[in-house]
Amino acid sequence: MRKIVLVTLFLIAAGCLSVHAAEADGGYAGAFLQVPAGARPTAMGGAYLAVSDDGAAPLFNPAGLANLQRPLFGTSYRVMQLDRVLGYATIAFPIQGQSALGVHWLYAGSGSVEARDSDGYPLGWDINQANHQFAIVFAKRFERYLALGTNICYLHSAMADMTAFSVGFDFGAILYVDQLVDRSKRDQMPVRDIKIGLTMKNISKRYKWHNGDYNSEHTANRNLDREIEDKVPLEIGIGVSARFLERKLLLASDLLKNLEQTPEFHAGAEYFLRPEFALRAGFSDGRMTAGTGYLFKIGKHLLAINYAFTTDKADEGSEHIFSFDLLH
Repeated sequence: MRKIVLVTLFLIAAGCLSVHAAEADGGYAGAFLQVPAGARPTAMGGAYLAVSDDGAAPLFNPAGLANLQRPLFGTSYRVMQLDRVLGYATIAFPIQGQSALGVHWLYAGSGSVEARDSDGYPLGWDINQANHQFAIVFAKRFERYLALGTNICYLHSAMADMTAFSVGFDFGAILYVDQLVDRSKRDQMPVRDIKIGLTMKNISKRYKWHNGDYNSEHTANRNLDREIEDKVPLEIGIGVSARFLERKLLLASDLLKNLEQTPEFHAGAEYFLRPEFALRAGFSDGRMTAGTGYLFKIGKHLLAINYAFTTDKADEGSEHIFSFDLLH
């Protein structure tokens, strides 16, 4: 029990330190890929690189789907402040050789904003933005202690009369540390299911924007035509998770760093009051998070309904997230 208390205090202390380390250093392409999606990972503060065992896995660590035993459908929808929305859908199937294959779609969009000229007068039309990421997901457990996974991604973004697209990759690995210990000793350990997650994401993801169509529609000056390339920053992450109290308590923490921004620390916990009912809490990028989840048995099927709540940051307002995972 003393070890559990020390680990919990460490996670809380590290989270508090990260409040002072965080900076408003945004403004890079693919920012929607950094927002935690899915109610369970969001409630756990986004600390999910070493968990990733549901429909949100492609967004965190695709290697987590290697243990999939049943066909999975997962979806989530998050209404954010300033008329923004974020949602995903995942379909995955177990295949031979402790492997899984699936498809994933992530959507992020904003509401319409009235276009105005430099003097502030309405121009009679609206501007909005929509971002999509489609991915083919593959995961395989190569050894009892190692699973690898990848996303092959197609990204499409549209704003006003401009569109851009990109192709890229995400890679992930999960190391099952307790599988390196002899089984007789492993069963006596107070800490179970120790996992380390490693990820490298946004490889080769970049948008090429050209404003020619926009200028031809809304201006008469073709001298303003430009082509700009926006590169999504490469991101590297490491996460650790473990279960305590006869697997009732799950603790997880992640450290993320991309090439353009300061490191982010995420920490979270999940406690099962009953086998089908869990409470969750976490810390994510200056926000405290909380949530719950309930697992329903419907015949031979399993339905997980999860809810998350995040406190406000920079006066953006609080948010509520729901997600659903159905195992056939």
